[in-house]
Amino acid sequence: MAVMITGGTGQIGSFLCKSLLKSNQDVVIFDVKPNLENIRDFKDRVRLVERDVTNLASIEETIKKYHVETIYHLAAVVVLESRENPLKSASVNCLGTVNIFEAGRATDIDRIVYVSSSAVYGRPEGYGSSSVVSEDDVPRCPVDPYSATKVMNEVFGQHYYNKFGVKTLCLRVAAAWGPGRYTGFTGAFNEMIRKLAHGEAAVLPPDFAYPRAPLRWLYVEDLGDMFEHAGTVDDKMIRRRLYNVGTRKPFTPVEFVDTLKELIPDAKLDVEWRDKPTELALNVAGPSGLDIDCSRFYEDLGYREGYTLRESLERAIAFERTR
Repeated sequence: MAVMITGGTGQIGSFLCKSLLKSNQDVVIFDVKPNLENIRDFKDRVRLVERDVTNLASIEETIKKYHVETIYHLAAVVVLESRENPLKSASVNCLGTVNIFEAGRATDIDRIVYVSSSAVYGRPEGYGSSSVVSEDDVPRCPVDPYSATKVMNEVFGQHYYNKFGVKTLCLRVAAAWGPGRYTGFTGAFNEMIRKLAHGEAAVLPPDFAYPRAPLRWLYVEDLGDMFEHAGTVDDKMIRRRLYNVGTRKPFTPVEFVDTLKELIPDAKLDVEWRDKPTELALNVAGPSGLDIDCSRFYEDLGYREGYTLRESLERAIAFERTR
């Protein structure tokens, strides 16, 4: 029996692969455009299927061929690309996700763990005087195609569970940071770390320069472990079909920069703090100043964070210096 990861050569998917391989899982990567650099250290230990999630027949064929029991669905068109190409965003993020649910229904998959985003919460003013949101807060007026597709996926995931008994489990992720992606919204943050690790000059991206932002961003290695945990935890521990996922305690950009400078004392980092979030950052919980309660994932599912902020940065810097 095997597990399948859609988008398995992406940033989160590649680290999830590592977590699953450590547990001696038989891993199938389902990816339309594989990033072989992200899996170069273990590509001979996985099965790579170059297919598209918009093709339902190919999903079902792969599940049957490799006797897949669990699916981790990570394939997606991300924030900035979704804005530029909304048709592709709707096709991949919406139809692709429903195809995964439908394939799971047709083949009696044990569990489908799929990714959503804290971007569904939109701007802070949608929540009045509240500075913290939880799973109980209904997302209000998604601000762009990406967040709208994620809300739709959450609705369909719950429907497939309620109506058809498909065991879907949604992880609404605050954000991932670390190696594996260097373009796009959070990619600019990762590129900054990569440059500093190699002694190059870098600038703290303005989208992450609001000093009071409560960031619950997860180091991608820890997030990979969290996805594996969600896919293997006992059914009896799962009390809801959707969990917010982030660090137990938020950190601020100031704390991040200070820790970074402790680890790289001669870092050539240009920092210009802002008195308010950028227009783009206002659309994303965390950088916008809106905090996310992620306690239920830890309390219900019994997960323990793997790394502190300092340990995560140490690992990220060490990783980049091997590349």
